[in-house]
Amino acid sequence: MNTWLASSPWLYPALLHLHRTCVMLSVALFIARGVGVALLQAWPMQTSWRYLSVAIDVPLLLAGASLWVLLGYHPLQQTWLGVKLVLLVVYIVLGSFALKRGRTRGQRLAFFIAALAVVLSMAGIALTRSPAFWR
Repeated sequence: MNTWLASSPWLYPALLHLHRTCVMLSVALFIARGVGVALLQAWPMQTSWRYLSVAIDVPLLLAGASLWVLLGYHPLQQTWLGVKLVLLVVYIVLGSFALKRGRTRGQRLAFFIAALAVVLSMAGIALTRSPAFWR
């Protein structure tokens, strides 16, 4: 057992709660901004909303990385974690195209839907700890 877990049993539930809360906030903000972009609103790309996204995503990633260290996980040994990390990169790229890099409204909408499908897959993988979460 990790010595941090042994000496601080509250640490795992606290980090897990922080990680899950940040996931929900991050996805909710992405959905709101994606819908705003689809409706041709200007607010989703305003600096304050982009900074809020970063302010949520930084603790999200730090909590996730802390959980790896705390639990001694390795993405190459726990395949579900490796798949989830690859999908995280895919989600970030799709989200970027959904919010600003897509050239047309239709492209941005398609990227938005694809990003949502990827984030749902990531959630399924995290909950089941299986790369094939649908089994």
